[in-house]
Amino acid sequence: MKREMIALGSITAAAALLLQVGYTQSPPAPATDNVGFPANYQTAMQVLYVFDRPDLKQVRTVYANSQAVQIKYDEDYKYPYGSVLVMENWRALQDADGNPILDANGRYQKDPAAAPTIFAMRKEAGYGAPYGPNRTGEWEYVAYRPDGTYQTTPQNSFSCAQCHRQSNATRDWTFRTSQTFFEGSGATVDATIRNYKFVPGELHVKSGSFVTFYNDDVVEHNIVDAVAGGSDSGRLHAGRTITYRFDTPGEFNFRCTLHQNMRGKVVVE
Repeated sequence: MKREMIALGSITAAAALLLQVGYTQSPPAPATDNVGFPANYQTAMQVLYVFDRPDLKQVRTVYANSQAVQIKYDEDYKYPYGSVLVMENWRALQDADGNPILDANGRYQKDPAAAPTIFAMRKEAGYGAPYGPNRTGEWEYVAYRPDGTYQTTPQNSFSCAQCHRQSNATRDWTFRTSQTFFEGSGATVDATIRNYKFVPGELHVKSGSFVTFYNDDVVEHNIVDAVAGGSDSGRLHAGRTITYRFDTPGEFNFRCTLHQNMRGKVVVE
């Protein structure tokens, strides 16, 4: 430990200055608000999907204006200029233990005592350059409170750009656009279909639980009850989800009839 402290103490003045600058200066971002508060977005825009986020216990609703809804699947997610996407974040309604209270369909509910944060992004020709190395195409970002005041100012919106860089240019720097095309529900996922396999292969739940399956593969699959005459999900395109409710205790075996070796089980306790 003593040697480590001596080594740190030997940093040159120039290096120390670089470290100081790196930690005190924020990444570049626009100086002005080029997005604009999306007034009446709940009525003026179209809902693309509702997403339940379990780690933050939030309900996220994504809206699109008339330009953004023109995007087609075969256009490689290239949004036209003038597109505005809004993500409305609500705290989920929770019980005394902090567990989200689900509605009749097994989905999170908005907490009426909370207020949402309204994240907005706009695409226009030449936008995005002020973000420098964090530029995401021609999008700029701002986050607002319901009264139109800033939750995240334009000068601090570099954090939004940095987040969207986790997407890529083929999706025009947006997330979950495929849910719009392939009818993904946005429910919290309990099991996935990946590489021709149900993961996990055996799932244990309590009676009355909802189970959501998500097709995270590159091909279509289905979920068919192993008992003749049982439920059949139909073909699930990559990116689609389906939710079942299990009320009766017992073992429920299922399979993919498109790929005969794919089998799974839900054990209801």
